[in-house]
Amino acid sequence: MPSSSDDFRELLARVQQHDESAARVLVAQLEPELRRIVNSYPTLTEDGDDLMQDILFKVFHKLSSYRGDAPFIHWASRLARFACIDRLRRKKSRPEQRMSDLSEEQRTLLHNIANDTAQPSADVASGLLDRLLATLRPVDAWLLREVELAQRSLTDVAKEAGWNLGLASVRLFRARHRLKRAFDQLEPPTP
Repeated sequence: MPSSSDDFRELLARVQQHDESAARVLVAQLEPELRRIVNSYPTLTEDGDDLMQDILFKVFHKLSSYRGDAPFIHWASRLARFACIDRLRRKKSRPEQRMSDLSEEQRTLLHNIANDTAQPSADVASGLLDRLLATLRPVDAWLLREVELAQRSLTDVAKEAGWNLGLASVRLFRARHRLKRAFDQLEPPTP
């Protein structure tokens, strides 16, 4: 941020007057902190650039509502957090899977699993797993993919997500439980 509050007020005034160079300076100063906030939500990092654009748009769109009673970075950070939470809410609405939604091969796979018979093809099993993971919260699906499928250590995943190891262990336990519950809710077809 500019060195003094007067310099910063002047920068904001220039931005409100549609000064492009002032807007670039403001973006350069806000971007590291806003990027840190976006990256603190691991399920949003895949569309982080798009989200950053939305956040910066909101900052510029609502700039006239900034009263100056708190540091500007705090005000912008709050907008960023609300944008991230809104994006998570939209991602959270995941459809539940029904037996009728599955392909014939996936229904056969469920039947085989229930009866401990033939091994399924990797493509069919992968498709069923993707459907089941889609029913979970994005953070649970991400955690299971990283630890179980990518076989990364829980310590590395916890560090990437910004969690302590105890929290990561609890989240992994709960994510596994939710995946099992989603699987159990798909009743195997009767022969």
